[in-house]
Amino acid sequence: MSIAILAMHVLEVLFFGGLVGSAIVVVISFVEDSRELFEKD
Repeated sequence: MSIAILAMHVLEVLFFGGLVGSAIVVVISFVEDSRELFEKD
């Protein structure tokens, strides 16, 4: 049973790590796109 609980905790860490990584990518993409939009004007 402890192996299953350990696996769940590992999956939680990976899941939240993925969420943080995705959020960072979204923020970087938004900043780059907004820079391009403002440079064209």
